[in-house]
This record gives sequence, C-alpha cells and structure tokens, in this order.
Amino acid sequence: MIRGLLVPTAVGLIACIGGWLVDGRALAQAWLVAVLCVALLPIGALAALATHGLTGGSWGDATRAVWRALAASLPLVLVAMLPLLLAVDDLFVWYAPAESLPDIVQAKRLYLNQPFFLLRWLLYAVMWAVMAWRLAVWGRGDQSVSRTACVLTLIGLLYSVTFFGFDWFLSLEPTFYTDVFGLWLVVTAAAAAMAVVMWLAGEASEAPRADLAGLWMAVLLGWAFLAFAQYIIVWSGNLPHEIGWYLHRGTPLWRPVSWLVFALLLGLPFWLLFTDRGRRSRAVLRLTATLVLAGSALQVAWWILPAFDDLSLHLLWLLPGSLLALGGGQLALVRHRLSGAGS
Repeated sequence: MIRGLLVPTAVGLIACIGGWLVDGRALAQAWLVAVLCVALLPIGALAALATHGLTGGSWGDATRAVWRALAASLPLVLVAMLPLLLAVDDLFVWYAPAESLPDIVQAKRLYLNQPFFLLRWLLYAVMWAVMAWRLAVWGRGDQSVSRTACVLTLIGLLYSVTFFGFDWFLSLEPTFYTDVFGLWLVVTAAAAAMAVVMWLAGEASEAPRADLAGLWMAVLLGWAFLAFAQYIIVWSGNLPHEIGWYLHRGTPLWRPVSWLVFALLLGLPFWLLFTDRGRRSRAVLRLTATLVLAGSALQVAWWILPAFDDLSLHLLWLLPGSLLALGGGQLALVRHRLSGAGS
C-alpha cells in the first residue's frame, strides 16, 4: 500500500519541477494551497488527541494510533513550508515598499514585516512540536498523557492557529481582518482530520466509529456556524476594506466553488450522517470522508487563490500536482507509522 502511494507522490513532484521551470509564481501559489491543505491534518489531530485526553471515550481509544500517526506528519508540513518562506515577496502584497501600500496596511507594518513573519512561523513550529511531544505523538502503545498537557495544547492551538491564519491566509489580502477566522480554521482542520481517520481506522469496531461520526457531524455543523458568523459580521459592518474579501470570492469563477464547498462540507455529509445506520456504515463513512476531504481542499483554495489577480492556467495542473506530491507523501508517512505501530 505504501509503495502504491509513492507513485502519485513522484508524479506530483515531477509536475512541480516542471512548474518551477515553466511558471514559478503559479507553482508558489499552488504549493501554498497544497501545504496549507496538508497542514490541516496534524493540527486537527493534535486538537482531537488533546480533547480525548480530557474527555475520554471509546472513539479515541479505538483510533488513537491513527490520530498519532496524523499528528506525527507535522515535520513534513514544516519542511514543505520552507520553500514558501523564500517566496514571501511573490505571495504577500505587504512585502512591497511601504509607500506603495494603502494606509490601512501601512498601519499594520509593525506586524506585517518579513523578520517578524519568519519569527512567528518559527514560534508556531516550536509550539506545535512541543504539543505533539507532550501528547506522546511519537510514543508507543497507550502512553498516558497528563490533563495539564491537554489543556495547554487546546489553549495553545487556539491562539497559535488563529495567528497562523492571520499570517498565511488573511494577510494575502492585508486590508481584511476578522476575529472569527482562527476558530473557523481550527474547526476545518478537525473536520479534515476526522475524514482521514474515518478512512484509515478500518479496524475500529462499529460503536466507536458511530460515536466518532456523531462528533464529526457536530464539528461540521460548527464549521457552518462559523462560516455564517464571519459572513454576517462582515456584511453588517459593511466596511469597504473588509467587504472586498467576499467580493473577490463572489465572482462568477468563485461563487460556484463556495456553493460546492457548502455542499461537500455540510449538505451531503449531514444527509449521509443523519441516521444511526449511516453513522455505523463503513461504506457511508468513507464516502462522507471523501466528500469532506474534497470540500476541505476546495475551501483552502477558496480562501487563498482569489487573493491573486493574475491566476495562471498552469494552476489547472500545478494545483493537483502539488496536492498529489504533498498529500501522497503525507499519507505514505501515516501508513508507514501505522504499519510500525501494528507490528
């Protein structure tokens, strides 16, 4: 199974190398989307491990190995972000000379500057690595985790992911700001990580799967609530420097994507998971997981790509190629970790 994953990973890497030769800017945009897609999974896994450490439950006991394997892919995500640190000037408009920026962005230069941006990224990396270590992500067996570590992880994730969202998502359009986005990002990460667990936790018995599916449904409802909350806050405020973020995503190109994201992350999963029979069916859960993973990838693309005015047609193959390279590599690492845990 692991060897089978190496083929699409290699194909994706070859596509990325070709993109680097043909259109480096489009590759940077595609790589940004792909990196942030795969970053959702270890972040969501850390949140799930910390939550289970506080609440307990058969859903986490039966799937602990998968959660740990997902969280253990964090180093891959951090390494994959390194090329993006070299492309800051191509991706973020606030990197331009201060005099060329709007007044509202110039006022944020104390926060939005390259040295502080790099320092914050390093801080996130250290914080998440410490969280993973404290949650025994790289441990073996049923190593116990202190409740204090779980509490600190959840608090640390909330703050670090919020600022990570400001840095890597919202600062692509630095005139925009919202307090809700950090929570929206955390919930999206949890939903995506649960989808992968539903695919990989084939050994889990029916009852724990049904419990996890119920929690998953609640997380998806939370995703819808936060998406609507952010929209209604921006709409009611009606500030010119904020509504532009939604206007860019309401164009003929991106409006259908927003409806498709809604269908994949709420409409279809809610219908499939509404009944107890659906929550207990392995086939239904895997179908729902496929939909949620597709919706999560489209959600990240919808967050990021409308920020760029000069989207290239090369994205049509660079984006799938980047997702194959990183997603295939991440899944291969997770599979390898699970095979080691089972041996």
